[in-house]
Amino acid sequence: MSIWTSRALVLTVLLVAACGRLGGGPSGSPPVRAVSVTSDMVTVAGPEGFCVDPDSTRDSGDTAFVLMGNCAVISDRRSAGQPAIPAILTASLSEADASQTLRDAIPDLSAFFASEEGRQLLSRAGEADTVEVLDSFHQGDVFYLRASDSSASEIQNVSADYWRSYLDVGDRIATLTVLGRDDSPVSSDRGLQTLREFTRAVQLANESGAAPAAPVAPAAVPASPAQPRGTLWNVGLFRRIMGG
Repeated sequence: MSIWTSRALVLTVLLVAACGRLGGGPSGSPPVRAVSVTSDMVTVAGPEGFCVDPDSTRDSGDTAFVLMGNCAVISDRRSAGQPAIPAILTASLSEADASQTLRDAIPDLSAFFASEEGRQLLSRAGEADTVEVLDSFHQGDVFYLRASDSSASEIQNVSADYWRSYLDVGDRIATLTVLGRDDSPVSSDRGLQTLREFTRAVQLANESGAAPAAPVAPAAVPASPAQPRGTLWNVGLFRRIMGG
C-alpha cells in the first residue's frame, strides 16, 4: 500500500504537522495511542507523544496502513502530550505468509536496496535515480534503512530523507517509517532513535499475551498502485515488503 497516493492522507499529514492550532479544553477526540489492524489483530503503537490518526488508517484485513503524529494536535487536547521531535510515523503491514519471513532475507537486504531494482521500489516515482540509500544495517531480526527520495511527493513539507525499519510481526512484515519535516528537520541520530523506540513499541505490543488495542474504524482502502517487477532471487518477498 502506498502512502503517497491518497489525497485524504495528504490533508491529514498537513494537520498533524501543523503548529499553534491546539485547543485547550477537553472537546477534542480522545487520543488513540495504539490500534489493532488486519484480520489477525496486529497492534501498532508508537513512542510517547505519538497517537494514531484514525482518519488515515487503512485496513483491508489482508493489509493495513497506520499514520501516527502529534497526540495534542490529532486529539486537539494539549493534555494529550506531544512527541520529542516534530515527525510523522507510518506503519504498513504486508499480507500474511508464513512461508516467507524477513528474518531469512536479512543477509540480502542491504545489497537488494542498493541495487537499481531496490531503489526503484523505494522511489515514489518508481525511478531508481531518485533514491539514494544513505545507510543500512540490521540488529537481530530488524533491518534498518536510511534513504533519501528526491521525487515529487503529494505530501507537502515532508523531508526527502527518512529512516525505516523492517521486521516480522507474526506472519506479516511490518514496515515502520519516521518522516521529518522540511521546516523543522530531524537529525539522523534523533530520527534513528525515534525509529528504534517505534520499532520496540510495536514489538512489545505484539508479544504473546499482550492485549490487543481497540480497533479504529478505518477509512476506505485506496487501490494499490502497480509496482515494477524484477528478477532477483526472491522478488515475491520484496514485493510484500514494499506493499506491492
